[in-house]
Amino acid sequence: MKSNNHPTKGVDREAQPCVVREYQSHPECWDKTGVYLAHDICSARQGPLAVNSFQKLYEFTSWSLYIQALNAMQQTPEDNMMSYFQIAGIHGRPYYAWDGYEQDPSAPLIGYCTHNSVLFPTWHRPYLALFEKILVGHVQTIAKQYRSIQYQTAADNFRIPFWDWASTPTMPDTVITPTIRVNTPSGTKNVTNPLYQYKFQKFPLNDTWFPTDADAQLSRWPTTVRHPDENGTSNEAAANSDLAAKTLMQDVYAVFATVTDYDTMATGSMEGTSFEYVHNVVHYSVGCCGERFVGGHMSSVAYSAFDPIFWLHHANVDRLFAMWEAINPTQFLVPSTDFSGTFTIRQQTNDTVSTFLTPFTTSDGKTPYDSTSSRTTKAFGYSYADIPDLLLTPDQLVKNVTALVNTKYNPGGIFTPKAKKPVNGSRGASKRDRQPQVRDWSVAIQAMNTALGENYAVTITAGIAGKVGEMLVIPPPDAENSTSPITTNHVLSLSDVVMSANVDTQNVTAVVSYLKSNLAWSVTKFDGTPIPNEQVKGLNVRVDDTIVTLPASIEEFPKYGTRTPHTEITTGKAGGA
Repeated sequence: MKSNNHPTKGVDREAQPCVVREYQSHPECWDKTGVYLAHDICSARQGPLAVNSFQKLYEFTSWSLYIQALNAMQQTPEDNMMSYFQIAGIHGRPYYAWDGYEQDPSAPLIGYCTHNSVLFPTWHRPYLALFEKILVGHVQTIAKQYRSIQYQTAADNFRIPFWDWASTPTMPDTVITPTIRVNTPSGTKNVTNPLYQYKFQKFPLNDTWFPTDADAQLSRWPTTVRHPDENGTSNEAAANSDLAAKTLMQDVYAVFATVTDYDTMATGSMEGTSFEYVHNVVHYSVGCCGERFVGGHMSSVAYSAFDPIFWLHHANVDRLFAMWEAINPTQFLVPSTDFSGTFTIRQQTNDTVSTFLTPFTTSDGKTPYDSTSSRTTKAFGYSYADIPDLLLTPDQLVKNVTALVNTKYNPGGIFTPKAKKPVNGSRGASKRDRQPQVRDWSVAIQAMNTALGENYAVTITAGIAGKVGEMLVIPPPDAENSTSPITTNHVLSLSDVVMSANVDTQNVTAVVSYLKSNLAWSVTKFDGTPIPNEQVKGLNVRVDDTIVTLPASIEEFPKYGTRTPHTEITTGKAGGA
């Protein structure tokens, strides 16, 4: 697995193991293996902040250190193992070994990142920690150049920020300006904004690692781009418009409210709604699509980590994952077949809690992380303001985080199932039985990732109600060579569109009749080319109803019962269940 030979000559290995471990100012918070200890003195762990709040609150200290450090990291020579280029390259291209973790000869030639896999959340956690560890090294160096001790304090407590795209579905202003004003050791200056783009140092790119016959448009541009035109000019307004048009908040809330098992939460390859699927939508919206369908770096798994917004995006995915863990503390990974594989994981491998999350190692520099050691943020010495885990009992924490999710991602109960008349609610029943219940309707969509060999969308409509929503399908990097049955799954709510057609959602016969006559779906490539449904391998559309018990307080989610499929609505139609 791990070799001492790096495939590229002249790599600066800095004579130290590439360890993911923490660097807080209190060494007593860590045992000799690098594990975080919950001593009282450690209870005030510095948590990551939303990027807009981070800039507003700490513009002249932590924020200024962040921008300068990210610039320094991006300017580190690309043949240095700790450069921005090489850390971003772990995710996808250039598809060569990092820290000696060679490709498994039977694994696909893709990056180390785990997608369409139950390892998706736990692999990206040490990846973020590694990025942060290297960035903090630059933060510490820069902080020592200031005269005031407040910069050293800021450096000792530094955490990378996150972009909460679910509550604010537009890119932060700070990532769309080429220059930015910061407070440097020699005064306030305008500097290159490292959040705007990454500029490849060696351009044209090496066509061995960045071939022009695959992802061709991305290999020909000297910087990362977003929603570009055919000349490689970014269009941030178009990207923001695309983000705003998506149902990001609703989809995030659906994961929290309806998904109680780890595997479904973790990956879009399982039936249901997942954080991975919603995360894919953000990648697509930021990266794609300009004139003549020219995609940007964020829309390609092979290139996405080079775009600086990737790190803000994935810090938020990690945050959502941590919040879900706090609400569902007993749920964890159930072994599942990995049909995609990675640089070091063979396709058809059974992913378990012990599967190595290569190329990341614990503090001994030899032992790879696995999902058990990467399960909690506590192991990395941080939490989020949304998860006050050192202040509350486990039961209190569940209620606290649930209330926060309801407040932030279901404002005013806009996504809570509704009905003109509840199914039950008799006064003679117990308090729990008196809680109103409603019948909720949804459509589950499944499609093969490799069905068309390229990106495509499945759009659902419902007669006069119009568009219900869509499912985006983004195949793995080697889709053209893959025969694995990798699927994308998503669930869309139908209740609101049914009610908008003046059909009573509690009347099963009426809803079935309406949807049987009006529900339709279509498939298009991302460039708008329509594809007949019967030509899309693995397409499966199914309507379900569920009895939902409405919450008694903001500290609860709706309780979803067993789904009842109504195949009579979709049977006989191409792609229907």
